[in-house]
Amino acid sequence: MEDVLRRDPEALFVSLNICRAEAEPYTYGGQGGSWRVEVRGCMYDRRRMESVLPIPNQMKDGRFEMAWHRAFDQRGCRSYRGGDPRTAFIHVPNHRKETDGLLDIVGAVERGYVPEVQKDKIELAGSAGDWAGPHRSEPYVFVVCGRDVAHGRLKRCIQSMAEQRGAKWGAVVIDDASTNGMADHAEMLLAGYKDRVTFIRNERRRGTLHNTWNAVTRICTDPETVILTLDADDALAGSRVLERVRTEYDGGADVTVGSMLRLDKEASYPVNFDDPRRRDSNVWQHLRTFKKRLFDAIDIKDLKVDGEWIDQANDWAFMVPIVEMASSPRHIPDQLYVYEPAIPKDGDRRQDRDRMISRILSKTPYRKPGQN
Repeated sequence: MEDVLRRDPEALFVSLNICRAEAEPYTYGGQGGSWRVEVRGCMYDRRRMESVLPIPNQMKDGRFEMAWHRAFDQRGCRSYRGGDPRTAFIHVPNHRKETDGLLDIVGAVERGYVPEVQKDKIELAGSAGDWAGPHRSEPYVFVVCGRDVAHGRLKRCIQSMAEQRGAKWGAVVIDDASTNGMADHAEMLLAGYKDRVTFIRNERRRGTLHNTWNAVTRICTDPETVILTLDADDALAGSRVLERVRTEYDGGADVTVGSMLRLDKEASYPVNFDDPRRRDSNVWQHLRTFKKRLFDAIDIKDLKVDGEWIDQANDWAFMVPIVEMASSPRHIPDQLYVYEPAIPKDGDRRQDRDRMISRILSKTPYRKPGQN
């Protein structure tokens, strides 16, 4: 942009490009005549601008009739457009500045993702769903969520995922508006895996279930992708976890459940796939894996209570319907997951969780495809 100003002594303004697929040559006019000053994103030569002052602009009722950039248009000053779209701008109209989802779109721009719907447009285009990306289509995708996770635990989690062998994998890692620097630490830990990881920094807390829904339904694109959920403060138990899970899916599984090593006590959770709405069905337990298409088939209303995303017992909210729809669920007795429970912050949390589980289980059951 500076070179354009240097080459043409008549040039006053050089616009940032918009999001395009390819670079375009710089020009100061097109079929409709000279380009106008692109005030929403441009560079100008201050000394040249001052050298052409004053710019004619009539006063009316104590105000200029034209905005300053429109006055320069009337003056006939050269304004260039074109260039490399890797440096571009997107104009956000006023009516979109207060809409839900704008921060999600800003986050996508910050991580360098621009969807096709925005290409060749000046005004912000598309919904927050359109901007969910980069997309993941690997056969196996880890969905990792966390908030204010201690750096040591986060490092343990990411390392346990990175060392997996036996299948091609990708990941969606979400920092849920942490206040302890977790997002910056995660970015450093994931720096070597940018080609296979979509990292999302939430500007405000969304909750694990919303984050999981966003990752599975919007960012993952292949219905047959196997989703593996992993809490950012936990870890996979060894480097052969994915290999063990793949064995089940190669054998026809569409869901797997279990098993986990608890660090606070010794425990075993028998699984009941025949009646997942029983309290003791244990279909919620780590390690949870499932085909994306089963999660997609859940009515979003069943992921909420009283119009709000389910927070406590959110794993019950999606695993119970998934198991009900699954044609070949499998229990893996091997300890694949290291689970370190968080310490409850208040005594009422257990009772609140139990009440939420009751409300989840009272929802209408799902059926396997083909069942009446």
